[in-house]
Amino acid sequence: MGTAFGVEAPGGYRPLFEQVWTTVETNFYDPGFHGTDWAVVGQRYRGQLGNVADDAAFQALVARMLGELKVSHVALAPPAGSGARARGIGARFERVEGAATAVEVSPLSDAWRQGLRPGDRLLGPADAIAGPIGSRADLNVRTCAGATRALRVARVGLSASESPGWRWSRYAPRKGLSLGYLRVDRFDDGAAELADRAMSDLGDTQGLILDLRRNRGGNTSALRLASYFMQPGERPVFALYARSYLQSLGRRPSAADIARGPKTVGAYTDAAVFEAIGAQRGAAVFHSDPLPGKARYRSPVVVLIDGETASAGEGFAWAMRLYSGARFFGRDSAGALLSGETFELARGWSLTVPVHGLWAADGRDLGDRPITPDRRIEWTRAELCSGRDPDLEAAIDALAP
Repeated sequence: MGTAFGVEAPGGYRPLFEQVWTTVETNFYDPGFHGTDWAVVGQRYRGQLGNVADDAAFQALVARMLGELKVSHVALAPPAGSGARARGIGARFERVEGAATAVEVSPLSDAWRQGLRPGDRLLGPADAIAGPIGSRADLNVRTCAGATRALRVARVGLSASESPGWRWSRYAPRKGLSLGYLRVDRFDDGAAELADRAMSDLGDTQGLILDLRRNRGGNTSALRLASYFMQPGERPVFALYARSYLQSLGRRPSAADIARGPKTVGAYTDAAVFEAIGAQRGAAVFHSDPLPGKARYRSPVVVLIDGETASAGEGFAWAMRLYSGARFFGRDSAGALLSGETFELARGWSLTVPVHGLWAADGRDLGDRPITPDRRIEWTRAELCSGRDPDLEAAIDALAP
């Protein structure tokens, strides 16, 4: 681009802008850029750099540019310590009965210490929550008891564990009936072993609840668990294709392309996934696991999903929807199903770009395609205030009528 990446230039943010634009141009998985003329888009936003005076303005400009791709897994992150790095208050809000309502509050947060609880309703704009770490958000809330409170809550940095969070238990609603409950927060390196352990403990139950709510992704280790609910043997489940393969193909992948594509079984780490795709010229068709010596699960299954079931969590859900008889309860999944890679940029910035698209074995493009539940369950504020879990209650009722 004429300026070495990582070198501060008189143009201010221009060298960094060029690095962002070029990283997308080189690595974005779709050769057609989802119908966007990326060169024209870049030129249009390049012309707005004169209005950028700080990190926050630069991040906002790039976010608008990246938004024109209309995909998930694309985001620019500012360096640590930058004023542009927005934080929340350690609470998650959703629209419940038409109003922004707290549905989860971290016990580590200042918000919890000040008394914010699930079911409390936000009386001001939700965008007032995010801001620099250490600063405070001024909120007005209506509590479950009906009182109005003014809170001045510290913004904090909270992140999920990099290790896969799995927990499981058995529940006997009546004599002679045993149900299993398996909660999966992520499908990361090590998840395949956890899948085996969980199914060893739960394999003899008469019904199973798979809780994927707020599962934000991971990798193809999800296929190990999904294989327990498929027919014996191995079969193509989905394909990951990079830009290089899609360019050489010159058209949309078909079921025939996937059937004869390079077979991959057991790639259950991030490194193994990228190695398989790289070794096979940008293509890998991931098959179900034959699970030698292990029993398939044949009792009824209910999968719980919500608007934060995303990425590899959503990929697992699609595998269950297409290749098992599981029923889905909850709300639409996120519609954020692609494979992203994070690239380090100059001055401590980083950029995530979707580098692989995902197709089902029948040739269906699953990229950013949400799953609609078989039974939609909308929570009420009263249920949140009382600590109930309507999704879980409905699943138990369905499996233990």
